[in-house]
Amino acid sequence: MTRTCTLLLLLALAAPLAAEDAEAKFAEHAQKTAAAVADAHVSLARWCFKHGLNVAGREQCERARTLVPGHEKAMKELGYTQKKVEGEKTWVLDERKAPPAADGEVAPRDRDDMVKERDKIYREAAVEYVKLANFAKKLELAAHARAAFEQAVKYDPLNEEALTGAGWQKDELGDWISPREAAEREQTADALEAAPEAVALETLPEWTSSVFKSSAPLGMAFGDLTVIASGSRHAEAGKYAYAASYLAAALLGGKVEVLRVVLAADETEHKNYCETRHPGMPGLSADRWVVGNKEVEALLDAKDDKLGMERVVYTVAIFELRRRVGETTHPWFEVSFAGNLTRRLLGRVATSEFSGDASGPSESGRWKRTLRMLRGEGRAPALDKLVVARDPDETQVILAHFFTRYLCEQRAKALPDFCAALKSSDNFEQAFKSAFGQDSSELEQLFGEWFDAG
Repeated sequence: MTRTCTLLLLLALAAPLAAEDAEAKFAEHAQKTAAAVADAHVSLARWCFKHGLNVAGREQCERARTLVPGHEKAMKELGYTQKKVEGEKTWVLDERKAPPAADGEVAPRDRDDMVKERDKIYREAAVEYVKLANFAKKLELAAHARAAFEQAVKYDPLNEEALTGAGWQKDELGDWISPREAAEREQTADALEAAPEAVALETLPEWTSSVFKSSAPLGMAFGDLTVIASGSRHAEAGKYAYAASYLAAALLGGKVEVLRVVLAADETEHKNYCETRHPGMPGLSADRWVVGNKEVEALLDAKDDKLGMERVVYTVAIFELRRRVGETTHPWFEVSFAGNLTRRLLGRVATSEFSGDASGPSESGRWKRTLRMLRGEGRAPALDKLVVARDPDETQVILAHFFTRYLCEQRAKALPDFCAALKSSDNFEQAFKSAFGQDSSELEQLFGEWFDAG
């Protein structure tokens, strides 16, 4: 064997050993980091228990156990004792030593102090995970570095080194957006550009003469999607309606199929449409949009062009969801899915009666602040109560909006299965388990971590 061949063979043998050595070094470093952060969680938990903040204390102990399974200090704080069971040591819960499940009497200042101390600990934890990520980079373990940076972001969403390392980037307004949000924006831009060229319809349905009495309507086809209106906003409505169908198909499965969009320019045309296409349904004209069979209608707004297109997107989104799910007995998924599509395509949340704001509040505004405040005070609506609510209040709709955004961002691959499960039984808990493998309480915890980090 030549000297060159011998050297190549030695290098080939050494490479896996070097990689294994790097993995071992990283694992040792990662364990030390996790142990230190877990200890900080337990220290905060002890302070919480001392001041009656039992719910927060339990949460901190659970975070420690997540980082270090069987973390001794956390287990003891939760009331566990190590005993021998059939010759093996195991943790056994002693209910007498366990902290109460509910909070005791808590002074307002103590709750504020807890938040400050928690934020301080989390910032310090982020710094430690950034150090771990940089250590992984030195070892040329790119995937491990990325995971450590992502963990740092979960602890401190304002740590710029962590954000950059985890793949976050600044948008045109200087706001940080996650890799998933960047991909979402790209998908949204593609949807807005996807509409085929408009083709004028040669004939219109006979009923249009009963709806559009003052001005003759015009019909335009954008592939399988048709827009009929007496005004001149066919191209704009076709663009947004097609984009809504496109995004619905991308998220929920399927493709853009036949759909007619009717635009009412004023209250008279809207009333005529309701009486012509849906006779015998009193009060329908009080709504600003109507969902029918392969046909939707939206009342435009003469004072706010954007609001008019928002209604078009919202109505098409409701239709596309019902096409795949049917009319469920609980409205939260419809309202939140349609709201999320209007957010993506027009920058505002919704035009439904739940919004509480005729202009459609921006997601980055009051809704986000409201949910952050409710979560910080421990008063956020419970997910299991939301999914069975027949008439959700505004705070529940806010939760639904962000929870649905979480599903669309983080669990998108399972959404078609979720729709199929809903269509077969209309049982959300069964659908959660079937599609996501978790019940509402487990999903609520994952959603909370996502929301708090973002």
